[in-house]
Amino acid sequence: MKQIFSIAAATLISAAPALAEAPIPFDKALACVQGHVPASSYVTNDLVPSDADLADIKPLEEPVELRVGLSWVLNAEHAHLYNAIERGYFADEGIEVELVPGGPGKNHLQTLGGGAVDIAFAASGSNVPQALTSPTPINGLMVVGSVMKGEPGALMTIDPKLQDREITPEDLRGKTIAGGPFLRFLPILLDKAGMNESDVTVIKAGFSPDALFAGAADFYFGWVFNQTAIIEERGHDWNALLWRDHAFDNYPISIVVKQEMLDDATQADIAKRFVRAVYRGLSDVITDPEGSAEITVKHAVDAKDLTTDAVLFRFKEQEFLITNDGERLLETDPAKWDENAATLVQYGFFDTVPCE
Repeated sequence: MKQIFSIAAATLISAAPALAEAPIPFDKALACVQGHVPASSYVTNDLVPSDADLADIKPLEEPVELRVGLSWVLNAEHAHLYNAIERGYFADEGIEVELVPGGPGKNHLQTLGGGAVDIAFAASGSNVPQALTSPTPINGLMVVGSVMKGEPGALMTIDPKLQDREITPEDLRGKTIAGGPFLRFLPILLDKAGMNESDVTVIKAGFSPDALFAGAADFYFGWVFNQTAIIEERGHDWNALLWRDHAFDNYPISIVVKQEMLDDATQADIAKRFVRAVYRGLSDVITDPEGSAEITVKHAVDAKDLTTDAVLFRFKEQEFLITNDGERLLETDPAKWDENAATLVQYGFFDTVPCE
């Protein structure tokens, strides 16, 4: 998609040191996470609507206004919200929303904790338990639904020899990988595959896969429905290794509220109504992609030159992460949250949980 930023200068990345020692056993890390910050204490599906909840919707007697902190700028990522605004799903509930963009340097978990927004979308699920356990914790965060039920990151390639077959981590050996700060986690994938950091070369890149086109890199790390669109626009075939299949998973774009909102019956009803409207908007992304794409182009004002074709490409490539083999939309699995956090603890990327 043309709205993503250009590539930075290709330099050796130094975002993360090499693993200093062997990782602790996963079972030990999981037990530690479940003992200190179990997902059952900050994840709930109680607000995800049932079919009966969707059958008879009546608005609040007095409309309420909600400030909603977004996981990124106003781009195609928030199609579910644009649908809910444009098609009156929030209005059906008696809710008016103000979308507060996210983006570089903006952490809406912090603004939620400070009361500047009423509801936030976390860009990464792992940010939630880390915020809860930081030296300056943001207490009382509750995840009430996940738009995406899996990590969209992928190592993508345009190498003709790697098309039309399954890519494995072994295909990374001896290759150059370009990407941003997320590649600090690359040692996890390599270790799980029985490889070392010295088996690959990593260079720094921005939000465009230009390093692939220039021949400076063999693989580029990005979201499987973003940079792949640029690759196809440039006339290349692509193949990708999904991060979630070989390293760890994630629940990006998750809806987060404060526990105190759920403890008050009136506020809890408002939260439930918000989630229900989002559910309807997200359902439209799946069942009416063409109409949703037109709405998205209208509302995604920060995405310059965004086209309906680009949005439809994203919808197609992201659908498997939204539906997750037929699960109910927005439903999120606390066990997976614990497993993801445990992997980060295991490899030393989540050090605010004391695991001795």
